[in-house]
Amino acid sequence: MKYPVSFELEFRKHNYPGRLIGIEGIDGSGKTTQAQRIVAKLQNNGIEAVYTKEPTDGEIGKLIRRILVGEKKFEPVAFQYLFSADRVGHQEEIKGFLKNGKTVVSDRYFWSSVPYGATDRGIDFNKSQNEASILLVCYSILSLYHQFIVPDKTIYLNTAPATAVARLKKMRHVMDIYDRREKLEKIAAGYDWLVGKFPQEFVIIDGAKPVEEVSKEIIDNINKL
Repeated sequence: MKYPVSFELEFRKHNYPGRLIGIEGIDGSGKTTQAQRIVAKLQNNGIEAVYTKEPTDGEIGKLIRRILVGEKKFEPVAFQYLFSADRVGHQEEIKGFLKNGKTVVSDRYFWSSVPYGATDRGIDFNKSQNEASILLVCYSILSLYHQFIVPDKTIYLNTAPATAVARLKKMRHVMDIYDRREKLEKIAAGYDWLVGKFPQEFVIIDGAKPVEEVSKEIIDNINKL
């Protein structure tokens, strides 16, 4: 039997004195480098800023990292549930910083669950698939986060998978389960789909630009808040 399904997702805007900045992109896009640089630049300007990341350094986050590098096996379809559990604690940590007026720069946030989680569930955004099927999978993933606060600004570092893989090979001794070019191409297409569905939530920056130039663009966007 087929049934029509529709969704309405409402994400919460926070009213805390601090600011929440999310840095998104595929592995190798430069998000970790930029998140750390932005925090340092804000601090140098006298702004209380903190760096956070996903997965976190908590127990669930540590388990996720072991799975990512192949030390432990886990069903890909269920992987995002671990991320969701890890994010619950991370969300509370972020709220604490925001309540104290700090600027939080998060290296990944819940938005990444869509391109990564949908890819794990067999969605290939590069191929012609039934839009209803894509929506069902992606919105079901996002439904896990409907009570999460959204960033004041989400920066998406748009980086070609070939560029990302070349960077990863230089940076990492052990590649994780998402670091193959074919996988990253699917995830990058997932980000394109996500940004297209929620265009007001994202600022797109070319992640292939020189590091300092990317940092300047991010800071410029933060200063507009």
